[in-house]
Amino acid sequence: MIEKIVYWLSRLNNERPMRLSTKGEYASRAMLELSLRQAAAPLHIREISAAQDIPEKFLEQILLQLKRAGYLRSRKGPHGGYSLARPADRISVAEVIRVMDGPLAPIDCVSVTAHEFCPREAFCGLRGLWKETRDAIAAILERTTFADLAHRTAKAKAVFSDRRPSPSRPRSQKKASS
Repeated sequence: MIEKIVYWLSRLNNERPMRLSTKGEYASRAMLELSLRQAAAPLHIREISAAQDIPEKFLEQILLQLKRAGYLRSRKGPHGGYSLARPADRISVAEVIRVMDGPLAPIDCVSVTAHEFCPREAFCGLRGLWKETRDAIAAILERTTFADLAHRTAKAKAVFSDRRPSPSRPRSQKKASS
């Protein structure tokens, strides 16, 4: 729903839609994978890469940036890899997106973290709209933790696996007509 709102609002100026960068998307997916396996041993880059379909070289840069920001820790060696630096329920999606992509605001004059003055601010009719958009997006991303996403993912996988026929259970057998 929010994606559609942001898309259509960005189309007002015939510009391309506001989007999460590939870096932000991959960082979110990597954090989700680490959250899904939080209780396990640290994960190697190749495991995260394979599980989330992220190119290893790009993932390496992303994980280093997340580590520098304090969201991950790493351990070298054969039993090394990456793990979350704090519990998944204490890391919001907004935090990770801001580290990777900067402010969540669609336009600088309504940004909380990177506000830039605009000479039209006092009388601009669009400013209120962009502020509402920023507030809605920020509220959703701030209240959503990676533990929430891990729970949603596990639930979705369970539903998906229930719908797939297992090799021991045929889909349906046609009755032979006599």
